[in-house]
Amino acid sequence: MGQKRDNAIILLVDPPEADKINQELKTAFGPERAAHVNSDLLSAAYKLAKNFGEAILILSYAKTNRHPDLTWLDPEDPGFLEVKNHAYEDRLQDAFRLAFFTGAKKAVLINHLSPELKTDWLGQAFEAVSDKAVALGANQDGSFYLIGLTQQNLRVFDTPGFSRGKSAEALAERAKKHKLAVTATPETYAVTGEESLLKWMESKETLPPLFHAPQAASPAGDQKKQQRRRDRHHENPALPPETPAV
Repeated sequence: MGQKRDNAIILLVDPPEADKINQELKTAFGPERAAHVNSDLLSAAYKLAKNFGEAILILSYAKTNRHPDLTWLDPEDPGFLEVKNHAYEDRLQDAFRLAFFTGAKKAVLINHLSPELKTDWLGQAFEAVSDKAVALGANQDGSFYLIGLTQQNLRVFDTPGFSRGKSAEALAERAKKHKLAVTATPETYAVTGEESLLKWMESKETLPPLFHAPQAASPAGDQKKQQRRRDRHHENPALPPETPAV
């Protein structure tokens, strides 16, 4: 537990409500679909972070009356850091400060919009971070999907504007100005439109229910279902017989 307590993964979480979703997603998909896409991406990022055994998880959550807790994300309700500063950059810094206040020596923030993030990359990031080095993961569009720091390196956030435009490049330049080494994790992509969404869908073995097209039942499939029902009834005669479909 000691080693795990030294590391923290930070994930910023917003409720599955259209007016709380990233504007770029809403522009690309429309408000309702954007909320579904965002929720699926958040769920994937949360599971990855939760299952990473070498770090505690800090969730920064902007709760609402409709979603006052995180049971929509995890039935066990993992708890969260309540957002006080809703501006993204302030919120990010508050989460890092909490991580260090609670005892973490290294903290890595991940962006759920980059679904190809892998467990190995998290391990690489934590290994690279020190008081003299930061970890940084860039998306193909120049934004960042991961940044790892120690408390001493929080100064890379001192000047506002670090999250705009080609933010990965901007943060790398800031780190170098502070004489910090920058270790890059593999480049990936962020889901920001139909093309990147399709890329993510095609990479998944099992698609979220949102993306499944309805399938018509085949006669062969119906026959198999009926046989299974007859088998169950034979094994347990107490079960009522199935009523044929009309």
